[in-house]
Amino acid sequence: MTTIHEFRFTYGRRTFTNRALGTGSGKNAELGLQGVNPDFFARIDIQGLTRLGGGNQERIQVPIRTFQIVDTLTLIKGNHQIKVGGEWRFSGNTDDFNNPAGGRFGFNRRATNDAFAAFLLGFVNTGQVTDTDILDTRSDYFGFFIQDDWKVTPKLTLNMGLRWEVDTPRWEKSNRQSGFDLNATNPVSGLPGVVTFSGLDGRDRYAHDFDLNNFGPRFGFAYRATNSFVIRGGYGINYNGAYARAVPFTMFNGFAVTGSFSSPDGGQFTKAFQFSDGMPAIQREELTPAFGAVEFGQRPRLAPDYIQANQVNGYAQQWNLTIQKQAMGDVLFEAAYVANVAHKLGGQNVNINMIPLVDGRGPARQSQQLRPFPHFNNVFLETPPWGNSTYHSLNAKVEKRFSGGLNFLANYTWAKFIDGVESANELGGEQGNGYTHYSLRHLDKSLAGNDVRHRFILSGVYELPLGRGRPVDIQSGALNAIAGGWSIGLISELRTGAPYGVLENTNRFNTFAHGQRPNLLGQPERLSNWRDNVKGNTYFDTGLFEAPGAGIIGTSPRNICCGPGLFSFDLSTHKKFALRESLNLEFRADFFNLLNRPNFGLPERRRGRADFGTIRGVRGDARTIQLGLRLEF
Repeated sequence: MTTIHEFRFTYGRRTFTNRALGTGSGKNAELGLQGVNPDFFARIDIQGLTRLGGGNQERIQVPIRTFQIVDTLTLIKGNHQIKVGGEWRFSGNTDDFNNPAGGRFGFNRRATNDAFAAFLLGFVNTGQVTDTDILDTRSDYFGFFIQDDWKVTPKLTLNMGLRWEVDTPRWEKSNRQSGFDLNATNPVSGLPGVVTFSGLDGRDRYAHDFDLNNFGPRFGFAYRATNSFVIRGGYGINYNGAYARAVPFTMFNGFAVTGSFSSPDGGQFTKAFQFSDGMPAIQREELTPAFGAVEFGQRPRLAPDYIQANQVNGYAQQWNLTIQKQAMGDVLFEAAYVANVAHKLGGQNVNINMIPLVDGRGPARQSQQLRPFPHFNNVFLETPPWGNSTYHSLNAKVEKRFSGGLNFLANYTWAKFIDGVESANELGGEQGNGYTHYSLRHLDKSLAGNDVRHRFILSGVYELPLGRGRPVDIQSGALNAIAGGWSIGLISELRTGAPYGVLENTNRFNTFAHGQRPNLLGQPERLSNWRDNVKGNTYFDTGLFEAPGAGIIGTSPRNICCGPGLFSFDLSTHKKFALRESLNLEFRADFFNLLNRPNFGLPERRRGRADFGTIRGVRGDARTIQLGLRLEF
């Protein structure tokens, strides 16, 4: 028996500093804007116009710490290779994040039908200001596994294993962490909904309960039918992290000077406050169940956030079946079926303080008093673990390994991707909304924003046969220096477009929902003449979308297929010059987007805008040529 012991230790420490352009400008003081940090420049968001102000934020993370220990023991005996081991990861973050310390003021068109007019009148719809304490947050990861690679016969190998893992819930070194209890009675309003604090009222330091049920079995096989024909397959369950995004800066209520103000009717008749008066005064409160609440009917001043108590890790069941065939010596053909079905995926943060629907629709007028927690503004559930996704694909590949001066790889993928939550980064989608109403989550199931139905990639390198030592040998030194020794490489991609989502530019769902979808009257196909005048012609028939009316979500799905596709063609060429035995000079020329073809972005997806349905920009750059010389010695 052979025994191999492997131990690895990794330590990381880094810092991050980010100061927006408005930081330290003193513009707020110069303008006389009250209730915000005078050294910053406030951000002004006017619906339909480019924002004014650079973000007025400052973030200093010193330090960001990571530790990792991996310990593995391998036992090899006979036809078995058994591995057992464990892993521990520590993640810590000391964070001073002040955003927006200079204030953020929002103006919409609901009151005046013109957001700029609302700005001139000082009719503020939303206002936020935050200046936090320094937070020192932490989370740990533990994982243990056992795996057996069993060579059953010379032609058949089995892989079997089991992994268990757990992420400790987020916690803060000095218990500077808030939460939210949906059921506790608030002593101020007498209604359900109380801000909670780690380490107080019998609560421990963790943001939620532990998820200890993360067992991931693995099974795989490889069968060599002949020397040139192999079948492979496998199945496994893999777990994601506990959160859909990083959470070092969140749930800090009570540990910052923070305020969130909004119009009680969404800006339709009542303003949050008058802009000329500045941000309303904010005082620190005691950490009690009354924190941040107001009496019923009064204007709320706090937007709590929390992670649900039974937070769990999302997981994916993955399986595949692959057939490989080697032919003609150096050419490999491969066909594979790949599937990924995931559950309990973390989604974008969602406001659960929406007005409940009556007979499937919202009210005629949005009112703060109709919310389930009227004594607060929006109540955000962080990374809700309620997402599901399904991905199936067929992958075909032809690969020629390097010989005779040529290698290439051609890969085609057909796939279909469906999910019920919007991921953090998508090619298409609604990009920032992703939800209808918390009681209508079934309507959010659609083609994913990252669904790419067809994708073809070709890459390769070809050594031209001209040159000393090549098939067409050039003896002349001068001629060889000019025409010999050249190589050409290319990478090309061709893919179909991603689905996109359409929203109403003015949200009249009247439930404090993230957005309102329009009614869809037909199938919005891509128009044949959209490329004739990209800036003038619409990409689809905009007449197929109509306003659903007040309190109605609309019939349009979360995503519609599909936006413009993409074609890229990059070429490179290079040549080596032998200066002497151990000294070479390499010349290289790279041509990115050689054909200078524009790859257009998604059309404008907000119905009600003048440019609705038109393409607003391109993806990628125009043709770029890069020349380089490298001296090798």
